[in-house]
Amino acid sequence: MVKKMEKIKIEKQGRILIPKKIRDKLGIRSGEELLLEEIPKGIQLTIRKSSLECFAELKGCVKKSIIDPMTLKQIWRA
Repeated sequence: MVKKMEKIKIEKQGRILIPKKIRDKLGIRSGEELLLEEIPKGIQLTIRKSSLECFAELKGCVKKSIIDPMTLKQIWRA
């Protein structure tokens, strides 16, 4: 699979602009948080999932559990 590279510039304050077509394709909205990671070949941006999304993905992973994932969320936040 060939990935098309996008050329962008870094502004004076260090900001970058993610092209609109990429934001639309990935569902990135204004104000959303991304995670920035330094990797050997440069940097990687990852869309940050909310804790609710993470816990929803856990639901059903364990066949039998005494703790519901949403209850676990409340315990974790305490």
